[in-house]
Amino acid sequence: MDQDHKKLIRERILARETFVRAVFSGKQKGSTVEWVKVVVRPVEIKGVIQLQFSYFDEKKDITRNYEWDEAAPKVDELLALPFRNIFIENNTSNLQVNISKKGKVLMNEVKASAPVVADLTHNRQKNRILSVDNAEPFLKAVGIMTQDGRIKADMQRKYTQINEFLRLVEDTNFFDDFKEKPVHIVDFGCGNAYLTFATYYYLHDILSLDAHVVGVDIKADLIERHQEKAKSLGWSQLTFEVGQISDFQPETKPDVVLALHACDTATDDALANGIRWNSKLILCAPCCQHELQVQLSHAPAPTPLLPVFHHGILFERMGDILTDTFRAAILRIMGYHTDVTQFVPIEHTAKNLIIRSVKTSPAGNARWIDEYRNLKAFWQVTPYLERLLGDKYTQFL
Repeated sequence: MDQDHKKLIRERILARETFVRAVFSGKQKGSTVEWVKVVVRPVEIKGVIQLQFSYFDEKKDITRNYEWDEAAPKVDELLALPFRNIFIENNTSNLQVNISKKGKVLMNEVKASAPVVADLTHNRQKNRILSVDNAEPFLKAVGIMTQDGRIKADMQRKYTQINEFLRLVEDTNFFDDFKEKPVHIVDFGCGNAYLTFATYYYLHDILSLDAHVVGVDIKADLIERHQEKAKSLGWSQLTFEVGQISDFQPETKPDVVLALHACDTATDDALANGIRWNSKLILCAPCCQHELQVQLSHAPAPTPLLPVFHHGILFERMGDILTDTFRAAILRIMGYHTDVTQFVPIEHTAKNLIIRSVKTSPAGNARWIDEYRNLKAFWQVTPYLERLLGDKYTQFL
């Protein structure tokens, strides 16, 4: 890593008054690193503020605490290791440093929306929806927890993602209406199905709801394994089906549609299904977004934004932002209260946005229609989701 960037990272971590947390993860191309992840944060022990270094490998984690004035050599040791991703949080901003395959240093800093205060609690326990106490059988069954009751080091990120996703679901208060009636959920592009299993466990075992969950994916081998696992757990109302999102026909129209990292236009297929079924809750975490970028590449670029189009990565990010902006706009027109929020912090995954929509009103709000039409006219594109929906819905667009 370039010495200037090392110096900046070192200064951020050792800034006693402002440092909140640092996360080192990944390995540079052609290198090896002993640790899957290293987390550095300030802690208070017996009235003294120290720096805590937590080292995670595939099987264990090791924690060491150092007096602040003695911690600099340990920071230097970390900076000497070929980590690929470094995330530094202070009380006013987040700094993300990534090393490309060619060894180029890429740095992005985002100002915090509000001042952040470091959690100085030693051996802290986070308030999690699925904890080692209330979800032990499930966490062991899906391979997140060891048999002796510890979250595996290489599954810490997945454990965090699951809890953050369920927190976003919980914040809607949506399931308060299903105490006396069944709730039907479909999870499109369920993949490894950690979140599918977690959703069922949360609704069925923790909230004690009559939950019916279906996971859908095109990979038959994955679906077969998930079916066997659900059967072994005795979860008869958690089922899995092989198929395309656009072809799926539910026995009962789902109350909830999930699409977490369904790739490119598969996200639009899931959103279109949810809108057609009048599903009351739709949550999607978009993955890659290419379809609109192709349209943008053939449309005349707005003159004030030509500098953005000179850079491939900026053009790509513009396409990502516009794709999700159009999706959120269409959902609002269709009567959904919609917000786009951060799924998990960026050090866990770069694909960290989630579109969360709750059906609250009839379709056709004039304000949202005007916003959408103005946006389309400015960029001279037609979002794929609009083309999917058909005349019954595009009358509003």
